Amino acid sequence: MNKECPHCHVDAFRLRDLFVLDYFHPTNCRNCNGLVRNSGWSQFLGPTFTMLWIGIVSVGGGFLPEWLVGSILIFTLPLPWLILAKPVRADTPRIDSPPFTADPHNDKSIIVKGWDEIELRKVIDDFVAQCDSAPRIQMHKRFEREFVLTFSEDIPSFDYIALVNYLKYPINFNARGQSIAVIGKATLTSGFQGIPESLIGKTASFYIPEDDQDFDLVCVETVDHSALKYSLSQQAWQPADNRRVSREGKSFS
Repeated sequence: MNKECPHCHVDAFRLRDLFVLDYFHPTNCRNCNGLVRNSGWSQFLGPTFTMLWIGIVSVGGGFLPEWLVGSILIFTLPLPWLILAKPVRADTPRIDSPPFTADPHNDKSIIVKGWDEIELRKVIDDFVAQCDSAPRIQMHKRFEREFVLTFSEDIPSFDYIALVNYLKYPINFNARGQSIAVIGKATLTSGFQGIPESLIGKTASFYIPEDDQDFDLVCVETVDHSALKYSLSQQAWQPADNRRVSREGKSFS
């Protein structure tokens, strides 16, 4: 049974993780934060073999006391799900975007705190390797373990939002208990596909919400306190129910 993460190849899944692993609702690897889902075949075969197992135990245990048959079912019912569960990559789908026109005068920037220079460069290089646009990212050191990223040749808005998230949750890289904080600053343009027209032209902050449990969200707050959240998996803007900037992120303000 191969229960390794398809990203980092580490067996980081607990029994409960395997039991609730779902095809339709991806989750994150505990070791590398890579997005994974249950394979389609495993999702289909799990219920099938569960029903088959119930039939086998019910028929084969006909000569046993009912309480014993019930106990066997209770303790063994999760087995088909656990045995058949197979973590596979849940890559973020890319929607068709309008042609990207780079703005050399763009004001996109990202402040990141927590990684050292070598670690941050590796995180950035890994991100760029996954991008179709292969953006050029300049790294400027502000303080020890605090850097500003700028984009002299611009960067597609989707990749910019994804980078804010990736700097917090890089794949194949362990923060080893370090506190990582990320905040982006940019003027909203029509390049942020789907953004409400009323927000175009406004300066905004991009950040990961405090106590984040989704791992694919980036929240956006404008100078007039309009708040939205963007799901990388659904690739859609929604009103934010709160504006929880992390404690570390507040230190950038």
